[in-house]
Amino acid sequence: MMREPKLEDLTVDETGTVRLRAAVAREKAVKITITIDTNSLSALRNASQRTGVPYHALVSRVLKKDLARQTATESRLDQLEREVKRILVA
Repeated sequence: MMREPKLEDLTVDETGTVRLRAAVAREKAVKITITIDTNSLSALRNASQRTGVPYHALVSRVLKKDLARQTATESRLDQLEREVKRILVA
């Protein structure tokens, strides 16, 4: 089991804190109204209770991750299509 550190041994990374705050400030959020199915909302609220993260933030995380995954998948498909065309032309 890991021991809890002594408070006097802890240091504050002020430069890292400034960078983190700047990154958070750059990431703007826009309030919107959406319609979501009850099962998804229930799952998000349950996840929110388990993690302590507000479900609104979880919605944003889920959207970001899915959009990033979708972009990566589309990029991979584009690459595969180029390879197939190259092979067919050769």
